[in-house]
Amino acid sequence: MTLSCPDAAFADALGPMVKAWAKRSGAEVVVRREPMTPEDESDIGLIPAGQLGRWGEPGLLVPVPPKLRANDNPFQWFGLLSAYGERLVEWGGQTLAVPLTGDGSVIVYRADRLTDTAVAAEYHKLSPNATAPATWEEFAALAAAFAAVDKKPSLPPLPTDPERMFDLFGRVAASIDREKLDDVQLASRTDRDAIAFYFSVTTGKPRLTSDGFLEAAKWFAGLQKSKALPADGPDDPVAALADGRAMLAVLSLDQLVRLPRESGAVPARFGLVGVPGARTFRHADDGKIRQDVNRNFVPYYAGGRLGVVRTRCQNAEAAFDLLADLGGPARSAEFVGTPGLGAGPTRVAHLDRERLTLWLGYGFDEERSKALQDAMRHYVEQTVKNPAQGLRGPDRTDLIAAAGSALRKLGTGVSPTDALTEAEKAWLALDAKVPPDTLIRWRQRAVGLN
Repeated sequence: MTLSCPDAAFADALGPMVKAWAKRSGAEVVVRREPMTPEDESDIGLIPAGQLGRWGEPGLLVPVPPKLRANDNPFQWFGLLSAYGERLVEWGGQTLAVPLTGDGSVIVYRADRLTDTAVAAEYHKLSPNATAPATWEEFAALAAAFAAVDKKPSLPPLPTDPERMFDLFGRVAASIDREKLDDVQLASRTDRDAIAFYFSVTTGKPRLTSDGFLEAAKWFAGLQKSKALPADGPDDPVAALADGRAMLAVLSLDQLVRLPRESGAVPARFGLVGVPGARTFRHADDGKIRQDVNRNFVPYYAGGRLGVVRTRCQNAEAAFDLLADLGGPARSAEFVGTPGLGAGPTRVAHLDRERLTLWLGYGFDEERSKALQDAMRHYVEQTVKNPAQGLRGPDRTDLIAAAGSALRKLGTGVSPTDALTEAEKAWLALDAKVPPDTLIRWRQRAVGLN
């Protein structure tokens, strides 16, 4: 069999695992380091979670066999986090993928500066009783406080990479555009658009200029207005934190591992907390934007890696056996415990306190390692039953490329309305090339409707 894995670091990590499985099974597996294409000879593909629709919609993938999901199967599907056991592996009512790794993001900030009298005074003037930022409002207030005291921007520039920019915008917008719901609250909703995010699942039209996204865009514009956000320059947030150009930043796990080390450990000046929620958000009862004393946090799932089997594969059973080995309890823990992969949790067990060792490789002391694990537990907040999802349709790549440049203009003084209008017009132009019925089917399947 031929396995496609274009991620070099991940290919290095799984190489020995694939060889061990091949030796046990008697199979021969060739690992290719090029992206899978519809015309190539790959039997198995390791793809970003957002690409499932691209392969699932045209019927190019074999559904996961039911026995893999059985309670007595060693894979232990029941131990997966719901996002990876249900939402991100399904397309069109079928389970088409095996989850291999998740993703994750945290806020890293200069903890040592919070004791600075001037910074503390300015911060508490803007956000009373706040310490480490737990909401996007507090994040903005802390960034503004640093900028006011230091007389220079306190954040790295917005990402130039459309994928990173779109991810950051979606992560902020998730907790502003959508109110978190538990099982009972979600069951009481009859409006199918209650689970919509970027697109209406009823009309298929973009929602980028709706009130929730506009409020999120205003948040980005506020960073520029407070002079916390530089208009240009190198946009590597890790480098900006390391050399003191930035006092806080949103880092993904693959960036977090690159923080500087002193005597083998990340310096104590760097603190970390989970991705913030919001106190100003669109309420589910009437769709109005209101401030609330309770913090609203909605997970945003847009990353991770999936294993898929092509319909061209001559031995799908063996292919799924290999993927089950790679995504099972033991191997998935190895991926999480290898920081260079930026692998977030896919299983409940990855977040158990007794599995703290999985998170020690990021170079933090025990207290901050616990904070990292807590941040990941918060990142996948399992009590929220209506998480937001990133784009997953066949047109995902084009949509992100079209929106990325427009959204980045929020850091240059362009008005929130103008930036979102530009992005939405670009999406509508792309949508005009696809039959309306097809578009609605894509939008519905992307959020789990079939």
